[in-house]
Amino acid sequence: MKKMNDETYTISEFARRTGLTVRTLRFYEEMELLVPNKYNQAGYRLYGMDDLTTLQHIQTLKFIGYSLQEIQQLLKAEAPVPKSFESSLSLQHRLLTEKRIELERAIEAIERVQHLVKQGYKLDWSMISSFLLSIKHEEEHKAWIKEHFSEEMAAQMYDLTKEEWLQLDKEWMKLLSKIKALVQQKVSPESKEAKAVLTEIMELAFKYVDEEEFSKQLLEQQDSILKNMDDFRFPNVFTKEEEAFLKETVKAIEEE
Repeated sequence: MKKMNDETYTISEFARRTGLTVRTLRFYEEMELLVPNKYNQAGYRLYGMDDLTTLQHIQTLKFIGYSLQEIQQLLKAEAPVPKSFESSLSLQHRLLTEKRIELERAIEAIERVQHLVKQGYKLDWSMISSFLLSIKHEEEHKAWIKEHFSEEMAAQMYDLTKEEWLQLDKEWMKLLSKIKALVQQKVSPESKEAKAVLTEIMELAFKYVDEEEFSKQLLEQQDSILKNMDDFRFPNVFTKEEEAFLKETVKAIEEE
């Protein structure tokens, strides 16, 4: 009677039983990851239980994020759990943790854009791109704020609830739509409508922030901030025309 460990399979049978494609198995063979050493009478390679074990090792290492090249080196090592593998696990853990955080941010970004679309806001690609980038780099922005302002100020600006972020998003989109409309309608940046929108922007910027304390810290750190501004830029949702419009409005208010 043939023992289970003696069972062998052609490449098509092995592919069917393991859920892989013949193409994948051939690729693993080319990379010398999985090379069966048994043959049938016709000279075709046969896969056995040892090959299944090796395949399980490959799939396990792929599951925790190792590349095929890295797996190749690990499987060639003599020790069952080589020191190189043991020392690389902590690095792999860090990389996967970072990827998880990045995925969580991406999911949050999608949900926030979906919320705006459901609310009926018309978003162009520049708005979507800037919006998503601001979420993607949120931790970098927060770190920059912490470098120049207090921990408490950074918390006021960034440690908001999901509901607070969604509300902010909606209010920003309303203001952005107003600015775009003013620019498209060729309204003067010195008009009362333009000044009113700029006032709304400033109020929204300090909705969750102590404006007096922010201004105080800004004055204290202005030299350091100006020195580092060239190395850091917040995402900008405005076109050049809209930027110029707002600068003229700021100038008009300052001259009053």
